[in-house]
Amino acid sequence: MSLCEWYAKRVVLLTGVTSELGRALLEKILRCLPDVRVYVVLRSQNDLNGEERLKKIFASPGYERLRQEMPSAISRVKTFEGNLLYENLALSIEDKVSLREVTVAFHAAGPHDYFLEYCQELPKLRSVAVASSIFKHRGRITECLQNEKIPNLPIALVRFPCIGPAYKEPMPGFVESLKGPTALMIGAGFAYGNSKLPAEIIPIDIAVNTMIAAAWEVGITNVTKPVVYNAPQLGCTWNDLIKKSRRASSKFPYPTFGIRGMTSIEPLYWILVIFLEWLPSLICDIVFGLCGRKQRILAEYDRVRNALQPLKSISSRSWPVERNHVYLLKERLMKEERDVFPIIEEIDIESYVLCVAAATRKYCVNEDTLNIIKIIYLFFLYIPVILIVTYIASHTSLLHA
Repeated sequence: MSLCEWYAKRVVLLTGVTSELGRALLEKILRCLPDVRVYVVLRSQNDLNGEERLKKIFASPGYERLRQEMPSAISRVKTFEGNLLYENLALSIEDKVSLREVTVAFHAAGPHDYFLEYCQELPKLRSVAVASSIFKHRGRITECLQNEKIPNLPIALVRFPCIGPAYKEPMPGFVESLKGPTALMIGAGFAYGNSKLPAEIIPIDIAVNTMIAAAWEVGITNVTKPVVYNAPQLGCTWNDLIKKSRRASSKFPYPTFGIRGMTSIEPLYWILVIFLEWLPSLICDIVFGLCGRKQRILAEYDRVRNALQPLKSISSRSWPVERNHVYLLKERLMKEERDVFPIIEEIDIESYVLCVAAATRKYCVNEDTLNIIKIIYLFFLYIPVILIVTYIASHTSLLHA
């Protein structure tokens, strides 16, 4: 049975919808599986109940394509008040009765212990897809459980490398927040790591497709034990990624004094970061303060540093990973479905990074900060020119005299 046929008319349970992966997963299910109904478990937060938080997600830039193509898609989503940190997800008795219709469950973020316990109470459940990380493990990362507490259910445990900006969907390069992979790609700051190692990054849309396809395969094969899928990465080294970001960095520069590159020599790393990124940012903010302007350059520097920090432990060592299951999963998909739900792609890295830089400029950059940085760069560019012209002019007048 094909993927789309298997998902038709199903009721899907989704947790972690406020996470980056969860939001992308919900958008893809609603846009590409039009017969599916989705039940979302959300807790009230900041004076907003679950339904209000869902509407806020639907109003976000990542749902622009869905709003245009399927403006009524939100009607297929029902929210339930709950909490992943509590037994039975803190659901009411009435809500638990409604959730007995669920046949497929997705867990996109947060602790999964109580979620999987609750899944055992769902009588019609055919498969569960759980997002995890390859970076929880040491040594060779195999396609079997490695000290993971997972019950004997039809579970697709999908382990991901760093989740990066979208490759194609909902739009090429789409990104809503500045995180480590994005900051590195667009040259927002210098990074620490071994540039010769493979870049452990997966585009978020490929990650979403892998979860959807893995849940389908577990469902049609009627397995009763967990199956592990180690998701693919970009297929290039960190150095390739940095080199091919040159065009993107020049066309869509990020508003910091960040420099592109990566080194595993810690003293060199700190010298470059302090003298070429932190110090110029500090000097600019001091000047702005003296002029009565808002100090924002150092804050942007801190934002980039905080984004890049988690990459340090990942890019500093190799991650030997078995990935046979995802390649077999790709072969099981029908040709048309490989186009709709691609899980392994030949990615043009330069074009990908260019789209990421453009999307970052649109969704993650404060235009005022960008304009200030442009003025600063022009100022530092023209100072040498002015000094040279002044020097030539003065010497020419002396010669005439």
